[in-house]
Amino acid sequence: MACDITLADVNFSCDDLGIGGLKRVLIGNKTDLISVVAVAANVVTITPTTTGLDTDADVIEIQFNLKDGFSVFSEVKTVSADGVVSSVPTISIEIPKMSTSHRDALDNIAKPGAELVAFVETAAGTYHMVGWGYGLYAASVDGNSGTGRSEKNRYQLTLTGEEDSLSYNIESAEWADVIA
Repeated sequence: MACDITLADVNFSCDDLGIGGLKRVLIGNKTDLISVVAVAANVVTITPTTTGLDTDADVIEIQFNLKDGFSVFSEVKTVSADGVVSSVPTISIEIPKMSTSHRDALDNIAKPGAELVAFVETAAGTYHMVGWGYGLYAASVDGNSGTGRSEKNRYQLTLTGEEDSLSYNIESAEWADVIA
């Protein structure tokens, strides 16, 4: 017997911005966020007890080159005929300059067994919480000195995971609590 699904139109407005790239990425340990983040009926509620997630849950902002042409948030949901569902989110960002402080911070983020949650603001003005189900991990940290003056000296960090569903959208009011 087939399952019934709720069908809804996917609409496009001329006001929708098709701008790519990322503006902001914050990450935190999932265990630290459970006390201040809740998801019910696909709606994210953030209730920090003080000024924001950075003080309540040790959420950090990863600063990166906003004009790098590299930073991206993507996710792919696949559904097989036998009912197996998988959604793979990926966040890739470029951090300029292979400095000691960048190396140390990225090496600390890239630990086996990490369950990170990311809060992402896209250049198009959308907000997402990624990795809430099972957590993200640092799949790769790639450092490159560049071979010439036209190439970048940089690190690239790629966070990925495997979830049961697509990431959650965050409303503007809740986003204000993320970055407060």
